[in-house]
Order: sequence, then structure tokens, then C-alpha cells
Amino acid sequence: MVDLVEIQAAYYMVAATGVLVAAIYYIINLRYNMKARGMEICRLATSDMSSQAGLNRYATVMTLEWKDYEDFMQRYGYSNPEIYGKFTSQLFMLETMGVLIKSGVAPAETMYYLGAYGVLRLWEKYKDIIQGRRDAAFGQDFMINLEYLAGEMMKIKMRHDASFKDKLEAYSRTRKS
Repeated sequence: MVDLVEIQAAYYMVAATGVLVAAIYYIINLRYNMKARGMEICRLATSDMSSQAGLNRYATVMTLEWKDYEDFMQRYGYSNPEIYGKFTSQLFMLETMGVLIKSGVAPAETMYYLGAYGVLRLWEKYKDIIQGRRDAAFGQDFMINLEYLAGEMMKIKMRHDASFKDKLEAYSRTRKS
């Protein structure tokens, strides 16, 4: 004959198993939703960059020329609102991507494959201008997340194509001559 204590013990085991299964399901579902949310954030963050307007803005910003920081500010600073707007919005878009990666919301590899590696040439071209803005007006934390993004994209790029650094250095030399 089955004792009432044994029935209670079996009931407790079934109940505990149910709670355990529910907890595992919840954790799996939570991880899936977090990953899906991260992918959606990556898509949203890079959609402007890969749009025609974003590509036009990037092309405009990458074709600007100047002698030094003062020349850049005179040509493209507040007195030239159209170019200033394009330049600044490009920087802030990349700053936002850096924040998303640094905070763990968006995986760096995913952002790389969605086109964030374009920051590498932009950083190479504008790092002196950004440092000038840090020194002149905004402090040393200005565009720090853009710099972080560039560093992360360089690490990934070097894992995929170590010869890229030579190409980037050649690009930098031709730009300065």
C-alpha cells in the first residue's frame, strides 16, 4: 500500500520539476528576446549609415580637405551650417554605435558586418580634428565612444585582414601629402 508521505513526496518532486522547467524556459526565452532586441538595435543603428542619405553624407565628409585644425574650423565649422551638420551628424551616429558596443547592447562583430568598419577611414582622417575639438571646446571625453568604436572595428578588421593596416597607413600618407 502507498503511504500518504510517499504521495506527498512524489507531489513535491513533480511540483519542483515543473518550477525548474518553467525557470529554464523563462531563461531561454529571455536570452532569445535579448538577442533579438540586440539585432534590432544593430539594424536600427546601421540603417541610417547604409541609406542613400547616410552614404551621401559619408562621401561628403570623406572628401573634405583642409590644412590644419584652424583651417578646418574656418571652412567647415559653424559658419558653414550645411557641412557642419553633415560632419557632426556623422560623428554622433558613430558615437552612438560606440556607446551601443561599449555598453554591451550591440555586439561589435555584428556592427562590423553591418558596415561599422567604415569608421576606420573616417577616424584616420578626422582624429586630429576631433582632438582639436577636445582641446578647444569639449574636453577629452568628446567622441570617446567613436574612438572606442574605431578601435574595436580595427581589432576585428585585423583578425580578418591583417594587410588592412598597411592600406590604412598608405591612405593616411596620401591624404597628408
